[in-house]
Amino acid sequence: MNDKINHSEKSYQRFGLLFRAQHIVLFTAVLLLIVSGVPLKFPEQAWARAIIWLQGGMAGRAYIHHGAGLVLVGLGVFHVFYYFLWERIPFWKRPIMVQISDARDLLLHLGYIVGLRKALPPMGRYCWFEKLDYIGLTWGFLVMGVTGMAMLYFNTVVKVVPMAILQVMWAAHSEEAMLATLFLLIIHMYHVHFNPEKFPMTLTWLHGRIGHEEMEKYHPLELAEIEAAERAAAELAAAQPKVDAS
Repeated sequence: MNDKINHSEKSYQRFGLLFRAQHIVLFTAVLLLIVSGVPLKFPEQAWARAIIWLQGGMAGRAYIHHGAGLVLVGLGVFHVFYYFLWERIPFWKRPIMVQISDARDLLLHLGYIVGLRKALPPMGRYCWFEKLDYIGLTWGFLVMGVTGMAMLYFNTVVKVVPMAILQVMWAAHSEEAMLATLFLLIIHMYHVHFNPEKFPMTLTWLHGRIGHEEMEKYHPLELAEIEAAERAAAELAAAQPKVDAS
């Protein structure tokens, strides 16, 4: 695996340990949900029946799917706590939130891809496509979490929710699952794995760091803030009176 960080170049800590731990739990749970859920969409296919058999049949598949789903719901609750109570930053001020400038960055980025621009637009801590990932994840949490819990506790929910609504929830759960799977395989996997600059994989999800070259290309606004803070710190240290150790 190539982490795309030259050991001789400066690197920057992008994600902390707690954030990386959340990501590991997230993709583990999502992979288990995909493997245990998608085969149900294609019950007549031999490959689907084989995957279900490898999971211990329908009973084993159900345990895996329900367990991974509960872990995902728990992670979603923890993430809300992490953002709203742990970091205590107003939601609208978070760098992951979509801004009007992201629409401009999207158009300029497309212009760069088709050769109409020589460089990428200057972007901050999160690029427009990283924010798109987060929006898709948040939407998926809400839709899959609500509909999944309704089906898991069907016998209780059916007493207060009309059957017609439950049928809609079942369809929404199934179709959103396929949409999320395709999004991950096509959009997310390209940006973090199949992009020629990162193939076969960036290891930022493990060590949380990215190199100066990547920062300069994709996050120049954040890089400028970091360098300005470093210069200010250096100037402050230089201005401090030196203590004679003797």
